[in-house]
Amino acid sequence: MGEVWLDKEKVKAWLDGQREAERIIKMERVNFLLSPAPEKSLEIYLSFSSLAYKIRREPSFVLLKMRQCLEKMKEKRGNVSGSS
Repeated sequence: MGEVWLDKEKVKAWLDGQREAERIIKMERVNFLLSPAPEKSLEIYLSFSSLAYKIRREPSFVLLKMRQCLEKMKEKRGNVSGSS
């Protein structure tokens, strides 16, 4: 099996999409939090913050899978160059 290379343009497009999704989510979160009474908004925000903190303590499933794939690619590249 030949070497696998990441397509720079596809990775850039994916990252741009991730940034745009993050921007939209942030905007929707702000709009959602502005709609109820200030006290309720604060309560919701604090619950999101504590939940997000707990979640961020471990890498996401997608991030773990990406790391595994990159590690496999690195190992294969090392094996290919080491056998020449």
